[in-house]
Amino acid sequence: MKPGRKISLLGLFASLVLGGCSQSPTLGTIHGTVTLDGEPLAEATVRFVPVDKTSQTASAMVKGGKFIATVPVGRMRVEFSAAKVVGQQKMYNTPDSPAVDTVAELLPSRYNVRSELALDVQAGSQTAPFELSSQ
Repeated sequence: MKPGRKISLLGLFASLVLGGCSQSPTLGTIHGTVTLDGEPLAEATVRFVPVDKTSQTASAMVKGGKFIATVPVGRMRVEFSAAKVVGQQKMYNTPDSPAVDTVAELLPSRYNVRSELALDVQAGSQTAPFELSSQ
C-alpha cells in the first residue's frame, strides 16, 4: 500500500471515530445537598430517572448531606433511598450463628418509589438543594 493511501485511510478512520463521539448524550454535573428534617442526610443513594424515558438513569451516593452526580441533560425524576437499622437476625438457625442487621427504608415513599421530585438538568454544572421531611 502506498504511504499516501495509508495516511488517507488513517484520516478517514479517525474522522469516523471522532465523529461518532459527538453523538454521545450531553451531560450535566449536579452538586447537590440533601437535608432530612433540617439536618444533613448522613448516607443515601440519589437516582435520576429520565421523565421522557429516552436517556439513561444516573445515580450517586449521598454522604454527609452532599453528592456530586453526572447526569444526562433533560427533565429527571429524583429518587432518594436511605436504609436504617431496625433490628438484627441470625444468619442461620443455629446457636452460634452470627447476627446481621435488619434494615428498612428511612425515607417516605414520596421521595423514592413514588417520588414527585424533579430536576431540569442543564449542560455544565449546577447546584440542587433537596429539603426532605420525615412527616
